[in-house]
Amino acid sequence: MKTCYKHVVFDLDGTVYNTEKAYMESLYCIVKKLMPNTKENVKTLSRFMGTAIPDIQKELGLDDDTFKTLCEEWIDGVTRYQDTIRPFDGIISVIALLKERGIHLGIVTSRDYRFTSKLGAVVSPLPVELTPYIKISISADKVENPKPAPDSLLKYMEMTGAKREEILYIGDTYNDYLCALNCGIDFGLAVWGTNLNKSVNCTHHFLNPWDIISAVFSYDSLNYRFYRWAKEIQAIGQIGLAFSTNVFDIERFNRLREISAEILSTMTEAPIEKVRDAILTDRGYITPKIDTRAAVFNENDEILLVKEAKNGKWSLPGGWCDESENIRSNTIKEVREEAGMAVNCVKFVGMLDKDKWNRSSQPFHILMALTICRYGDGQFVPNDETLERRFFKLEDIPVDELRVGTTTIEQIRLCFEALHTENWVPVID
Repeated sequence: MKTCYKHVVFDLDGTVYNTEKAYMESLYCIVKKLMPNTKENVKTLSRFMGTAIPDIQKELGLDDDTFKTLCEEWIDGVTRYQDTIRPFDGIISVIALLKERGIHLGIVTSRDYRFTSKLGAVVSPLPVELTPYIKISISADKVENPKPAPDSLLKYMEMTGAKREEILYIGDTYNDYLCALNCGIDFGLAVWGTNLNKSVNCTHHFLNPWDIISAVFSYDSLNYRFYRWAKEIQAIGQIGLAFSTNVFDIERFNRLREISAEILSTMTEAPIEKVRDAILTDRGYITPKIDTRAAVFNENDEILLVKEAKNGKWSLPGGWCDESENIRSNTIKEVREEAGMAVNCVKFVGMLDKDKWNRSSQPFHILMALTICRYGDGQFVPNDETLERRFFKLEDIPVDELRVGTTTIEQIRLCFEALHTENWVPVID
């Protein structure tokens, strides 16, 4: 597996921590007190999320003494709301997984160490719960020009030796975006925490913290690249046949499909006839195929895996979505056929691009529809597809025995995270 980035750097407020209520409610109270005729409200003040303290003073047009009073009372106000400050769902799990996979992690934040002594750990530029994963935190008071200037990220590069192309910066504000842009590094917008009312031309838009995983990791062995090229050749040939009328063009596009089949047969050691049957019988404009997978949980917080007959590997139950089925009905059908169990779909985990999550040898572009199901009755009988069904706790998953073409430990962790998150936002690759 290739890492597209070696370093992932996070903003804190609005990205890792949901601090908007604590910061903006308390700020509005004191602004209204000091400026009775102000037209500001909680919503308009939210533009200051992720803004350095001196810039807030400048934009509000306050003299030093008034602003000093504002800061002191703002601190008291935040303290009253500190119980509302907590990490966004899933973000700590994602940070832990990035660390586990060898990614260097850092923080670039508009928080200021000078306020930590007054507010305590609740607004620390390096929160205690992140210290097992992150050692470097660059706060606004540590650079001459904080965000949106590039100084903070440049300082991170100086401290770590990281190159621009190795870094992904993730934040939620326009200042975060400008900081990355001014530094010349890739930026990912944390959509789950942003208040931006306009689009920004950034590298990634993350609807869910788990979207970060597929942006950071990808398969990139030489064989895998040949596999990707073969699929692209096949797609060009099939699309060409869908629209061509010229006899010579049809001959050329048919040859492209034949070349693709020969490459895939050579790479996978599958008989050429089998590969031809898989890809050359398809007609019309080529589109991705849908693989439906079920994350079935029992009352003990265990997930269902099935052992496949053809390889003895464990997998989430599932398979191709049949022509006459939809995602929900096909998911239920596959669990019934492979695990002998009646289930109900209760939560959609996401639509995953398997090129980003799995090492598949299939000659198609595949999207996986992943759904959480509630387990039900049913008698399991070993069959042509599956030898065994079993529920596992997360820590007991046989990682080395997973069929990674259909199920990875990252996808299983994703399912557990979705299960335990009340307001889950589906991952959409």
